[in-house]
Amino acid sequence: MSSDTRQTEKKSNSVRRSRHGCRNCKLRRLKCDETRPHCTKCRLYGVRCNFAFNVSDLQPLNEEQARRETAGTRSGLLSPQLPVNNGIWYSNGSTCVTLDSQDQALFNRFRYRTLYSLSGSAMAEIYENHMLTACFAAPFLMHGTLAVAAAHDRYLGPTPHRRTLRETYHFSQCTTLFNRWLGHSIAEAHKDPLWATAGALAILTFSSINTCFPSEAWPLGTPDSSDLEWLSLGAGKMALWHLVNPLRQESAFRMIYDMPVRMHKCLPTKGTVGVSVELAELCGLCESSTPENSPYFTVVHHISRLLEIPKGAATEDGIMMVAGHMHGQFATCLKKKDPVALLLLCLWYTRASESKWWIKIRARYELPAICIYLRRHHGDNSAIQALIPWADLDGPG
Repeated sequence: MSSDTRQTEKKSNSVRRSRHGCRNCKLRRLKCDETRPHCTKCRLYGVRCNFAFNVSDLQPLNEEQARRETAGTRSGLLSPQLPVNNGIWYSNGSTCVTLDSQDQALFNRFRYRTLYSLSGSAMAEIYENHMLTACFAAPFLMHGTLAVAAAHDRYLGPTPHRRTLRETYHFSQCTTLFNRWLGHSIAEAHKDPLWATAGALAILTFSSINTCFPSEAWPLGTPDSSDLEWLSLGAGKMALWHLVNPLRQESAFRMIYDMPVRMHKCLPTKGTVGVSVELAELCGLCESSTPENSPYFTVVHHISRLLEIPKGAATEDGIMMVAGHMHGQFATCLKKKDPVALLLLCLWYTRASESKWWIKIRARYELPAICIYLRRHHGDNSAIQALIPWADLDGPG
């Protein structure tokens, strides 16, 4: 066969892979070689290839292979153990799904370790009294809970950027079932589990980053469909807030969300009170500035509050309040790589990554990438260069 023929076939194959690959490869953003019935990527990854619609996404080839794949996951010395041996966590009258030994261990680690890394004692109490039990009646929440525990394992392991098969599987199932549930009328019993699942999806999306080096991370790296995916998820969570209303009388979350709402109401509606002169000038704020006429107004006011707090002492409410308002015009600025928006994201990362492990996973790569981008493309802007938080990086490279 001539070299010209081989090159023609290569081009033809590359086109076919991008159009007719299996769903698993599309989900993992890989090029499928379309080998049927099992493509090479799925076989090596240990999942059943799903060209056919009767095979679910990321379904392990067999239990033993899935067990080997997760054998290196940290077990986390926990005591006592949860009595969930072979416990049925979902049954619709015709289908029952049980936790295998690896998922039982993940559930255990979530309850006795990961849960306490997510929030304060109030959230832990809500899970102990309500959400852990709800997992066994709401499959989307169970998948989300197991995926978050697996992500925490990843953070504590040697490769925090690399998702395991088990985490990817539970993440995918959580997303699919969550969206399916939202497509129907929401019963009162499902409102709190749906809200808890939205929180799990936010953690999973934020902690999933497809890079090994800052030079490959957004905004330096090659554009990827997952860039800033967490921003749209944040906007979606705000929409879900209105559907399930965590502040309603019956909500288990009412107590912990009451204070953040009050914090936002205390935010100035106009002017530059509480914002440093340097940041106000950089953002173009003046006494007539409002959330309506400035895309930076709300974010810079919340970040200014964070910067006033000593390092390491910022509360979860203050940190997540900023992320919850990085949508609308501000999100548009980020997507356009607007230098002021990038700098504000940098400043948020420096405080947010101190207290949240899932934010630290992304900040480890994106924070230096943003700083390098600002130095490389906006080095002539002395105001931005003076505020770049180089001191919060392990190194500028």
